[in-house]
Amino acid sequence: MGPLLALVRKEFIQFFRRRPLVVLVVWTIAIEIAICAWSITYDVRNVRLAIEDLDGSAESRALVDRFMRTEYFDAVAWTRRPGQLDGWLEDGRATVGLVIPPTFSRDLARNLPGSVQLLVDGSSSNRALVALGYATRIVRSYGREVELARPPAARGGAGALPEIRSQRRVWYNPELRSLDHEIIAMLTLGVLMIAIILPAAGLAWEKEAGTIEQLMVMPFRPWELMLAKVVPTFVVSLGSLALALWLPWWFAVPVRGSLTLFFALSAVFLLAGLGLGLLIGTVAGNLQQALLLAFFSILPVMVISGVLVPVESMPRAVRLLSLASPLTYYLEVGLGIFLKGAGMAVLWKDAVAMALLGAGLFALGLWRFRHQLG
Repeated sequence: MGPLLALVRKEFIQFFRRRPLVVLVVWTIAIEIAICAWSITYDVRNVRLAIEDLDGSAESRALVDRFMRTEYFDAVAWTRRPGQLDGWLEDGRATVGLVIPPTFSRDLARNLPGSVQLLVDGSSSNRALVALGYATRIVRSYGREVELARPPAARGGAGALPEIRSQRRVWYNPELRSLDHEIIAMLTLGVLMIAIILPAAGLAWEKEAGTIEQLMVMPFRPWELMLAKVVPTFVVSLGSLALALWLPWWFAVPVRGSLTLFFALSAVFLLAGLGLGLLIGTVAGNLQQALLLAFFSILPVMVISGVLVPVESMPRAVRLLSLASPLTYYLEVGLGIFLKGAGMAVLWKDAVAMALLGAGLFALGLWRFRHQLG
């Protein structure tokens, strides 16, 4: 074990001497994934609302007050003259326009249906769809209150209106914070980035410095050289994951499951990242090529794995392709352990899929590295 331990010690020393790599790891864990997780959100709040109240009655003001009492809308403009909403929506000053016709209160007083118009800027489809859902719910809730306030005779009967009451209960994320999902997604992505970049950059750096040829002529066996490249990167990746756990703590993301199980399954996932990193390092001729290839490989894996968009929303061909991404299963493991408190009884399928894909990529990377060593 003496030669192997010496090689491993040499790899650790070289890693900490390569300050750009150390800075890259610290930046990825401490800053980059925090910025991404904080800025990437699917919650829609503070939507700019323009109001065209042509009625000016107590009823119309009550409806507008329903919008103002939520965190979803901010009134940026209010007018009593028709035709001004078009300009506000066109120049981006407003995202949603609420038009209350002049007959609104009179229709309600006559026990007739009152009508309002919602105009939505659809240039950002996701924001428009969510904002439209919020606005529709507010209008329907107000209409229900008006209907229940009418006397029974005006409702067409002497009894109470038939109704269905629904009680909503959200498990695992009661506040429906998209931040909880994004923190875990960025955490798993950060592990993948480090596992790929470190071995790829390390091998490319050895080629540029010419030390890889020196190692090849020294009395080391190929498996010792391969382990010496893998073990330090494996340890640094797990250490980086431990440091990255400040993210869930800082953003108050619950940890309902076992961190020991999370680290054990993360070690299984690292096989795939290390294998892909070794493969890139053997193909690249220098450090610049290695970093470019690493980032070009990380981007499609990130997109198809559900980190940014749910896999269920993707086209069928992409959904099938996502089954070949270890990050797809690692993300499910992270969500299951952190938010659901799931154990191996639930996560074993994802663990098996990660192990099989990781073993295949790791074997491919080692084969390529062994072939390069001759």
